[in-house]
Amino acid sequence: MPLEHPEQAEFDMDAFCKRLARYMAQEGMNPAQLSKRAGLNARAVTDIQQGRIKSPRVQTVMALEKALGLSPGALLGFGPAAVSSELQELLNELDEATQQQLLVTLRSLRKM
Repeated sequence: MPLEHPEQAEFDMDAFCKRLARYMAQEGMNPAQLSKRAGLNARAVTDIQQGRIKSPRVQTVMALEKALGLSPGALLGFGPAAVSSELQELLNELDEATQQQLLVTLRSLRKM
């Protein structure tokens, strides 16, 4: 059932931190490396993980997702599963028409 007032939904920092740790481990990154890749101060991820930041800003979450190669909303528990960074790099090299052709092909394979 959808929330009547989504702006009143509580932020689940514990779940956010667990997802963050899982994605960092998948990428083999420590907090300082992720902070740097995301363009944040060196202690940003550590501060989030240790509870010094109770609710990260939207821009921070988006920077972390981008640095980890995640879809928007993935750290918040929304959206599709993460795409591996290698796959994301390959997709980024393709023009829009080729990406669309690939998508059609993948959809047809899923139906088999």
